[in-house]
Amino acid sequence: MFSRRLAIAGSLFLMLNTTVALADAAPSHGIPVPDSLSGVSLQPAMHAGRPALRIELSEEEQAAQLDGAGGNRPTFAVFDIPFDNGVIEVDVAAEINGRGGRDARGFAGIAFHMTDDGEAFEAVYLRMANGTANVPPPPSPRDLRAIQYIAHPGFHFADSRAERPAHYEKAANVALGRWHNLRLEIAGSKLTALVDGTVVLAIDNLRRADHSGAIGLWVGDGTRAHFANLSVFGTIRDPVFHR
Repeated sequence: MFSRRLAIAGSLFLMLNTTVALADAAPSHGIPVPDSLSGVSLQPAMHAGRPALRIELSEEEQAAQLDGAGGNRPTFAVFDIPFDNGVIEVDVAAEINGRGGRDARGFAGIAFHMTDDGEAFEAVYLRMANGTANVPPPPSPRDLRAIQYIAHPGFHFADSRAERPAHYEKAANVALGRWHNLRLEIAGSKLTALVDGTVVLAIDNLRRADHSGAIGLWVGDGTRAHFANLSVFGTIRDPVFHR
């Protein structure tokens, strides 16, 4: 992995266009181009007037989840960027596509600290249907569960609720179908997540804090997600923060 690296001013910035081949990718219109896929399908698309990368579960993965495989699985578009500390930022919109289970919420976010086989990772994702910007807003306690931290394997959302209720998930002012900016600031065992510039989640015990690895654009059950303007600042050798 880690086949493509782009260093700019001591940090790493990725903003690639889907209309060019991966080997020749260069900064362009803000549509990210992944190196590989795990359990998802993708295509370039327009959403709310913006060019984007549309990502959904593959037919096989969606069927597996409906058949009881569970969520919080390795389902993402993978970017082979060596990342341990720094900032990952992306614009994301998500909606329910009608193919998932009854608890589909428009799940979309960022995975990081991924192993080479993708079978271990951490992630922060949004549940767009649980956001307080929806009209009408969701009922309680869903309105307090719009952003979530998980680690796979072994620390999915149910595990986090059992270990420390309301610590690894919080409210966020998001809504189905709308564009939002999701920013993760990671330093050692600490993570701060911002949505549209507002801090919404802070934790200090990342499960894979001592690991480096690829990052991914993650989606969950019954979700059609759109992503644009993926940026990664900081590498293993040169962590850079923009606060």
